[in-house]
Amino acid sequence: MDGLPAFGRVLGSPGFGGCFCAVWTDFGPDWSARCADPTRPNLALTEASVRAGRRPGFLLVRDGANVGWLGGGPRAELPAMATRLASRRGREDAWVIGCLALLPEARGSGLASEAVRAFVEIARSAGAPVVEAFPTRPWDEPRSYRGSERLYRSLGFEEVLAEPDAESAILLYRLTLR
Repeated sequence: MDGLPAFGRVLGSPGFGGCFCAVWTDFGPDWSARCADPTRPNLALTEASVRAGRRPGFLLVRDGANVGWLGGGPRAELPAMATRLASRRGREDAWVIGCLALLPEARGSGLASEAVRAFVEIARSAGAPVVEAFPTRPWDEPRSYRGSERLYRSLGFEEVLAEPDAESAILLYRLTLR
């Protein structure tokens, strides 16, 4: 695995919108412009975050190939969680899953479930009392990077609340660990 270059290739592929998981650490008024910028400023921000010792998530590897990303960790390390729909209503001591992005060829393979289970075990080992996630209802392709209600329910998460967002709702799902 090759770390930051692999992260850039996976999240820089078509369909991931130029976010590079900076939404949770560096969201601001220039967000849309940064996502559209071909120089990839969000990738540079996330690389700087990693070089500063923070880990905004985990590359997902299948058969030696980098095929996805789970963006998440302790809520305290993801400051934009405090302002976004549903996540702003979560617990301060939670570990959170902000995104779960799989390349099209990896979808439907069970990797999303494996990734969330592994994340839960990492959070549990770190002493987290709960893990939270934020799918949408109805599920829609532009927001598929959040994971689905069905995924989280199948792993024991429970719906805590739903915040309206235009034609849909952003949900807060929680799994109690202790």
